[in-house]
Amino acid sequence: MSRRLPRLALLAALVAAPLLLDGCAAVNELARSAFRPPTLAFQGVSVSALDFDGATLVFDYRLHNPNGFGLALAGVQYWLQLEGRVVTRGSLQGGLTIPAAGDAPVRFTARLPFAEVPRLLELVARGGQVAYAAGGVVSVRTPLGLLDLPAEHAGQVDLPRLPAFRLASARVRLASLTEAELELTLLVDNQNPFPVPPGEFSYALALGGEVVATSEGEVLGGVAARSQGRITIPVRLSLLGAGRALAAAVRGGSADLRITGQAKVGALPVPLDLQGKAVGR
Repeated sequence: MSRRLPRLALLAALVAAPLLLDGCAAVNELARSAFRPPTLAFQGVSVSALDFDGATLVFDYRLHNPNGFGLALAGVQYWLQLEGRVVTRGSLQGGLTIPAAGDAPVRFTARLPFAEVPRLLELVARGGQVAYAAGGVVSVRTPLGLLDLPAEHAGQVDLPRLPAFRLASARVRLASLTEAELELTLLVDNQNPFPVPPGEFSYALALGGEVVATSEGEVLGGVAARSQGRITIPVRLSLLGAGRALAAAVRGGSADLRITGQAKVGALPVPLDLQGKAVGR
């Protein structure tokens, strides 16, 4: 009798195993049929910061849980694209609870760097916008495992207005028997609701059509929001090297003056082409 018991137990296990497996499958199938997947809805996007380097975008979504039990947010992966190229990636940790038959907000913040925008100067010069595409995956922890919900949105964001440079004055005085000093005063108009950060600029200075001086890395001071700044640039010129135009201005006359170059304001290159008269004083 004792030898038959293990055989009987084994036989019983073999007979019961399919029944148990069928039971588990039935439970899983019941769980799947009872579970209703959560949904993700886009609520809106806002610009929380805008400057000459980029825009900070805040994306708001809402998770809806139609089930009679709570779920949990496992995490968020997101990215921004410009013309099909990813320029920003980010992630959020999970932990948020989605209540039973309720909603929970999902928010992520992404930086759009203007330095990555194709044809940036062309867009800014015409006061345009930059188009972007946001994408991501919101992962929800459910009784059946992780469920990934796609988050997608495409939109546009305003670009800053280029600061406007103007030549306010150009005055020449005799500094020595062989040199003259030209004092340039430039005005910088900033119509944006945020300041122009300190930067630098480079230029070529022409008098009477002849380039008489060049400079790299000149300091550009910051300009407050919706304000005007002033830049004073002293330039030493040789009376012999600068030619007749400078000599005429030193004697009390004037000379045609042109400044060409570029200013660097954050991520934005601002072309310079200023014209006026150099006047003796």
